[in-house]
Amino acid sequence: MNTTPLPTAGAKALDWQHILPVFVIVCTYAAGTAAVLPVLPFHIRGMGGSPLVLGIIIAAEAVGQFASAPVLGQLSDRFGRKRILLVSQIVAATSLLLLAFAPSLVFILLARAMFGLTAGNISVTAAYVADHTDPGNRRHAMGILMGGAGLGGIVGAGFSGLLSDTSLIAPILAALGLVLLSIIVTVFRLKNAKSLRHPDDPPQGEKASFPAMLSPVIRILVVVMLCHCFAYGMYISQMPVFLGDTFIWNGHAFGAKELSYLIMADGAVNILVQLFVLGWLGRYLAERQLILLIFALICTGFLTAGLATTIPVLVLAVLLVSTGDALAKPTYLAALSVHVSPQRQGIVLGAAQSLVAMADIVSPILGGFILGYSLYGVWIGVAMAMALAGAGIAMTRLPRRSEIMA
Repeated sequence: MNTTPLPTAGAKALDWQHILPVFVIVCTYAAGTAAVLPVLPFHIRGMGGSPLVLGIIIAAEAVGQFASAPVLGQLSDRFGRKRILLVSQIVAATSLLLLAFAPSLVFILLARAMFGLTAGNISVTAAYVADHTDPGNRRHAMGILMGGAGLGGIVGAGFSGLLSDTSLIAPILAALGLVLLSIIVTVFRLKNAKSLRHPDDPPQGEKASFPAMLSPVIRILVVVMLCHCFAYGMYISQMPVFLGDTFIWNGHAFGAKELSYLIMADGAVNILVQLFVLGWLGRYLAERQLILLIFALICTGFLTAGLATTIPVLVLAVLLVSTGDALAKPTYLAALSVHVSPQRQGIVLGAAQSLVAMADIVSPILGGFILGYSLYGVWIGVAMAMALAGAGIAMTRLPRRSEIMA
């Protein structure tokens, strides 16, 4: 495996013929996801679900991701990104249809577990981007990919805010339409070229164990990602409950429409950070320094959210956490991708995503259990502790100079 330090200069220009369709696919898919998120907690509550039930349903989605991400990644290495992405999108559309007409919480649980099975398409689209970029411009390309997710978040949350007054089902049907649009783009605009073989790859038919594919740097990165995702999962999965219980907006408690505003703001931050700020920071900060900055931002945001009693302070907390998370996604994806050969992009990115899903399984259930007793300080404290643990591991175990430069 090639781990030669990469130069900062002389990177090839991005091939927009390959990048733009993936940007649109991620954007429309993220819009469909964001259209559901603001109404899902209140839909569950309306059917008698508690914060713990909300956590279990969110965890079920993560279980689906845990099961599917490495499988979809490996299949995309073998059969091509386009075919596997299409299968994933069709399952997503089916799950949204089931969610819209679910007669009970059991069917909501099943629908979200099915939707979790499609989360592996993130590793597939990331592998597609890695196939069509070089290490020198990959972080930039991943930032653009995640920027598409941010733009989709704004569009989807906007739909949700507009439609939630009609009913809690209307945004889910809008999400279904957006996922169908992503299928159309995939069919007509995405190429199905398989990844190229690499001299370090095992011969056809010979399997390499997953641990053997990982360099020490990647193992540390995966642990750091686990810490980040556990902390962020604690925060984001129960934020609607926290807001609904403790904040008043224009004379009434936080609801689906108010939550959609925050999701739109989060999407706007993602676009600005991933399309503009990340590239600028990459010129001055090594990978380790950037990861430490990410943890500093989310820790400060968690603390601010825990102390917030007014809307302006809450907005500051959301801005800090959203900025840190926006920097994290492309940074981790690029860091992982450049340490593996092209033939293994799908399986390694998928397996890493699957490991991270373990944090997404535990964190919402733990967060729901804690908030079931209205222990808001404990909830934020656990999230901060995990983020600080990730920062400590990054500070002590990651190389001081990045092997991956923007």
